[in-house]
Amino acid sequence: MIAVLRSELHRTLTIPSSWLSMGLAVVLGMSFALFSVDFWSLFVALGVFGIAVVVTSQHYTHRTAVLLFLGQPRRWQALAAQCLCAIVLGLVVAVVSGVTTIVSGEYEQFAGTMAATPLLAVFGVASATVIRRPVALFIAYGTWFVFAEGLAFRFKQPLPFTTFMSAAGGNPKGLLFFAGYAVVSLAVAGWFIRRDLTD
Repeated sequence: MIAVLRSELHRTLTIPSSWLSMGLAVVLGMSFALFSVDFWSLFVALGVFGIAVVVTSQHYTHRTAVLLFLGQPRRWQALAAQCLCAIVLGLVVAVVSGVTTIVSGEYEQFAGTMAATPLLAVFGVASATVIRRPVALFIAYGTWFVFAEGLAFRFKQPLPFTTFMSAAGGNPKGLLFFAGYAVVSLAVAGWFIRRDLTD
């Protein structure tokens, strides 16, 4: 699994678009932290989720998943390595973009976001393993976030992205709920990763 993790990190860090995505997430996070730490957490979430989805789904869109699974036939280990890769990259983005949050003294928000970031990375990898098309995934989750969690439930129900924002604010209950969503999504991805690569 360590070899797969090294390979995933190397592949991601040698793609210019990956650096562009991470840089954009850092700049947006740092900029919006000057106005609101909640906005910082939101943009960190968008960046970490986006990175996790793109890093995972690229294997399916560029047909490199075959090589990945030839190198690591135990697909659940490959999935675990992808999760670790997304966690490492997500934490780097969150820490660097959180400098302005620390400077402004919002330690609780920073700590809560750091605690929830690995779970969000896992959620993103799992989602991209199930829905292998990143554009469709972003549209689906964007629609869900705006219309279901926002308009229908006013961000008051323990739904995935609402619980992430609650956890980012330092709420242990929100972190617990979001951990549940991450575990369930990972279990579903563990089943879906076995399916044929032509799907």
